[in-house]
Amino acid sequence: MRIGMFILLASLSASPSLAASTIKPGPSETDYMFQCGATFIINAHALNDGPKSAKARAQAKDYESRFNKLAAMAEASFEENRMSKSEALTYLQKHVDTMSAIFAKDPDSMKRFVTLCDARFPANQ
Repeated sequence: MRIGMFILLASLSASPSLAASTIKPGPSETDYMFQCGATFIINAHALNDGPKSAKARAQAKDYESRFNKLAAMAEASFEENRMSKSEALTYLQKHVDTMSAIFAKDPDSMKRFVTLCDARFPANQ
């Protein structure tokens, strides 16, 4: 009986450490800032390239504005870490290129990202 209890206690005490080693962290706030900034500018360009309705133009301007806010936040974040604005913009451009490739392969993913980013960085923020 004692051996059974010991094995049970040993396995229970090891479980949290095993579980913790398999958990991968999700995207950080900074990652979302860059991914959503890229998503916003891509969506703005898609809206500008699409139908020229007043609603589409207004939405495109809104997404461009939100992109500009996130780009400014990215620059500030990089400056806090003693990196230059140009490094922030280069990093953001890499995200734009990556997200463009993803959206080209899976157009539905753009809708999902826009929804996620709209919730994370609302227009009235």
